Order: sequence, then structure tokens, then C-alpha cells
Amino acid sequence: MIRILNGNARGQHPRAIDEMFRLRKRVFHDFLKWDVKTDGEWEIDHYDKANPLYVMSYSPETGKLRGSLRLLPTLGPNMLDDTFPILLGDNPEIRSASVWESSRFCIDPDISQDRSSNQVTVAAAELMCGVGELGLASGISHIVTVTDVFLERMFRRMGCPGERIAEPHRIGSVYAVAVAWEVTRELLDTMKHVAAIDGTVLERPMSLETARAA
Repeated sequence: MIRILNGNARGQHPRAIDEMFRLRKRVFHDFLKWDVKTDGEWEIDHYDKANPLYVMSYSPETGKLRGSLRLLPTLGPNMLDDTFPILLGDNPEIRSASVWESSRFCIDPDISQDRSSNQVTVAAAELMCGVGELGLASGISHIVTVTDVFLERMFRRMGCPGERIAEPHRIGSVYAVAVAWEVTRELLDTMKHVAAIDGTVLERPMSLETARAA
């Protein structure tokens, strides 16, 4: 199940927000050893002050948070244009009302190390399908992201390869790349087929506009 939270209303959901920022620290700081800012047991940066939407996947059996990502409109502050413009290559900045950025995509490390189950695929696909459903309901044309080449391969296995915006660059300890996905019904259906997901993944129907106003 996918739950969407508005960054400006995060004070109304302290437990969910605490779980998400703790998960981000476990993944990006503790597990992947990325050079990210932490605040106690949280991984949090200035983009979290820009009223993002948080997309979170929960296990239907345990109710535990399995993974999350962050959505930001490219008309405002975003990581690709403002922090990693080198990943645009010779392309101009992406500033469009019809393009949103996904960032801080992460899956619970306890799940990702369990090679005997398909929970990684399901949790990751739920997150991407949630973004797809939001995008289709909102008239969004593309989602862009900064990721590493490992996750890029995972996206391909999930049926959503996307298109590289430019060539990868080594940033810190990883080879990072900017990827764009066209938001289409066909892509959403393919991801759901690969992960054997039936029906909607959203807790309740919504668009990006209604989610940000919630």
C-alpha cells in the first residue's frame, strides 16, 4: 500500500515522518555510506523544506514501512538542477510544470538483503507505480531522477528503464546518472505486470495537486 504525505503537513504525522527519515539514514548514511547530512537518527536536507510529497510503501501484512521516495516540482528547488547539474550534460535545466523530480528512493535494507523473497521488487514497484498513478491523475509528462547505475539496472528489471539524460559521472563513491521516465498508462501497466500488482496501489485516489493541498 502506498501512502502520500505532504511535507508541509508532516507535523500531523510524526510517527510516519520519523520512520521515513530514520529509514533514509539507515540506507544512505549507514548502509550506502553516501555523503549526506544527518540530524541525529534522521537523514534530512534542505529540499525537505520545499514542501515535497513523500511516497511511502507499507507492508499489508505488518504495516511496516518498506520504502519511500520524495517528489518535488522542477519549477522549484530540486536536486538535478540545483545540486547535480553536471548530470544534465549539455542539456539545459529542466524547469517545467509537467516534469517532477523523484529523489531519495530507498528500500529497507533488511528487505533488500533477503534474496529469497520478491519484497524488493514489490516495494520498489509500488513506489514507482504510486508515482505513475499520481502522474497520470495530474497530467504530468515526465518524472526525472538522480540515481546510481545500480538502481538504474534495478529499474530496468522492474520494467521501467527510463532514458538517460546524459552520461553517468562519478560523484563521491558512486557513478550517478540522471534518468527520465515518460508518464504513460503503458509504463504503469508494465510495472504492475512485472511485480504482479493488481489494481491501484494508492491508499486513496489523489493527484499531485490534491496531495500537496492536503
